[in-house]
Amino acid sequence: MNAVIIGSTGFIGRSLSRELAARHLPSFGIDCLADQHTPANFALCDIARDEPILPDGTDTIFYLAQSPHFRDFPLHADNLFAVNVVGALRAADLARRSGVRAFIYASTGTVYAHTFEPMREDQPFRRDNAYALSKIHAEEALALIPELKTCCVRLFGVFGPGQQRMMVPTIISRIKQSQPVTLEPHPFHPEDHEGLRISLTYVDDVARTLVDLAQHMLSRNDTPLRVNLASDQPTSIRTMAQTIASRLGLSPTFTIAPAPRATDYIADITLMRTICPLRFTPFADAINATLELHA
Repeated sequence: MNAVIIGSTGFIGRSLSRELAARHLPSFGIDCLADQHTPANFALCDIARDEPILPDGTDTIFYLAQSPHFRDFPLHADNLFAVNVVGALRAADLARRSGVRAFIYASTGTVYAHTFEPMREDQPFRRDNAYALSKIHAEEALALIPELKTCCVRLFGVFGPGQQRMMVPTIISRIKQSQPVTLEPHPFHPEDHEGLRISLTYVDDVARTLVDLAQHMLSRNDTPLRVNLASDQPTSIRTMAQTIASRLGLSPTFTIAPAPRATDYIADITLMRTICPLRFTPFADAINATLELHA
């Protein structure tokens, strides 16, 4: 494998770079931002506007670029769709012309319509959320390039050291600041005060599985266009908060939301199990690693 990571300085991109290096697989990073940890084999490129230059011999592209404005619709709709859709198609066309044999697009489990059952790849989409809609458009457009071997990986609840703003770091911050964690009840079981259930997935497990998936794509022709990637043990907000608080030596407090939640985010990973050998870090161990670097 000779991989290019588009979005290499992002949260998942950094973990994927480490995973490839640990396996002694060459990789080249592309991003619109650089920092003190950026390796020498890296190029600046704003994929929303420009076409990158691929190193000779590239056979795999991981498209991990994400618009930072996924919550800012319609104010920053141009950037949201430029990065998540247009940039992905720009990279895919370059991959097609360059003879790339595996193109992996980071999609999301939030593309699915609301349900409290495990979400399978063939279930209906939701189109009432701009971020989800951008991923749906990208998936559907990539499917129109049959000569490029593509897999859209729908990620669920990715977390780990160094992450900011998302669910797990937000709950960590609330517990550290002695603020209550809100639990949304189940609409059909009001006595259930566990809160949202979600298939949280440790970032290093995501990186390892993405590399395994790419190797499968390079050696086989049976990879599906869309596949879920998530841990096999869904976690409730209450359990998440209690685990975090226990590791911090604190006691969490909770408040019950007046309105019930609309959905859970539990992944059905049956299809991914047929492609890659899946191994997941226990949630408590992943939280320990996350807390070590959480400011």
